Amino acid sequence: MEKSYAEWQKQLVKCIRCGTCRSVCPVFQAADNENTTARGKVKLLESVTEGKLALTPELQTRMSKCLLCKACVPGCPSGVRTDELFLSARRELAAKNGLPLAKKLAFTGLTYRRLFDLGLKMGATFQGMVFKDAPNGRGKLARFPLPGAGLSQRRIIPPLASSPLRSRLPERNQVASPKGRVAFYTGCMLNYIYPEAGEAIVKILKAHDIEVIIPSRQSCCGTPAFTSGDYQVGRYLAEENVRVLAAGNYDAIITGCASCGAALQHEYGTIIEDDKVKKMWEELSGKVKDITQFLVGLGLKDNLREVKATLTYHDPCHMVRGMGITKEPRQILKAIPGLKYVEMKDAAKCCGAGGTFSMVYYDISRTINDWKLDNAEKTGADILATGCSACRMHITDGLGQKGSSMKVLHTAEVIAKAYGLD
Repeated sequence: MEKSYAEWQKQLVKCIRCGTCRSVCPVFQAADNENTTARGKVKLLESVTEGKLALTPELQTRMSKCLLCKACVPGCPSGVRTDELFLSARRELAAKNGLPLAKKLAFTGLTYRRLFDLGLKMGATFQGMVFKDAPNGRGKLARFPLPGAGLSQRRIIPPLASSPLRSRLPERNQVASPKGRVAFYTGCMLNYIYPEAGEAIVKILKAHDIEVIIPSRQSCCGTPAFTSGDYQVGRYLAEENVRVLAAGNYDAIITGCASCGAALQHEYGTIIEDDKVKKMWEELSGKVKDITQFLVGLGLKDNLREVKATLTYHDPCHMVRGMGITKEPRQILKAIPGLKYVEMKDAAKCCGAGGTFSMVYYDISRTINDWKLDNAEKTGADILATGCSACRMHITDGLGQKGSSMKVLHTAEVIAKAYGLD
């Protein structure tokens, strides 16, 4: 506790209360409450370090009203690392007050990799008992309210895939004359919900004569756990993944999910405590590449097929501010013949998903998402591409609520179309 407070004070003292964070915070813009801003949370944590405020459940609730979109970090003139500060605060608050039972059970389940996998496979089989098809065909609706799961009877969610990605593809995806060898870290959503996007990534890599290994012992990246304050589970998953990925001799570690990529590339450095594992992570973190970043490095194939559509692109927070990737997806998409690329206003602004944030604060997240969708629809695009499955899920829900015909695809799926691999 004392160590955390000392770390907080190094950041808290930098804040000059200028309010710049108010202009970029989507939660503040939706809720119009000072305590949702970074400045407001900094003031609350300052009161904690001064002994004026305790680590109460009420404070925990206020600290949870943050998307961790990192928008306030680059805009802060004083350089306050609000993202790191608020994660540390959530860790201390979770240690003091615990987490909601549903979250605790879910996060604990992530540590039992085989049981978690079996549970989701069984969930895919029996999901029809709990969910029904949405009228617009975009996904599923709960048959009855499920507040403990953050669901309502109006939220549209994607169905679990009948066959996960790692069941569809072998662990080793060979090519005749390999020019490289990579590990594909699928994460959870590409594996269990959007396996077609994962297949597209593997097909693209194989088209470049890259051998693709999909480690069977990989676990969830841990982002849902450690961003909620459960560092015990987050650390366990981080260290397990590092051990698995460090065991192979790979030219790169490919990700197709911005949250997974940011965790593997950067955030594990603040979570891992085991010195040996941390050294492993330091050696492999530089190999972590989003599929678009890796593909730009390889160079696109010649003779791309025409993709006749109008497309716009949404920057996931963990990609643009977490991994520093913004040019690469656009560079690829603009190179596809027949594809009309139209930039939307505020493309890098958060869509409101924020992982478990949209489950707890659905109405706020929907307001934020509506702004995103309004900007997307003004482009006249048929397709919205993105590199984050959580964003894809949330945006698809919003489009369904609005009755929009716009499709949401993973960037890799659009590339696969141009490669003639769909």
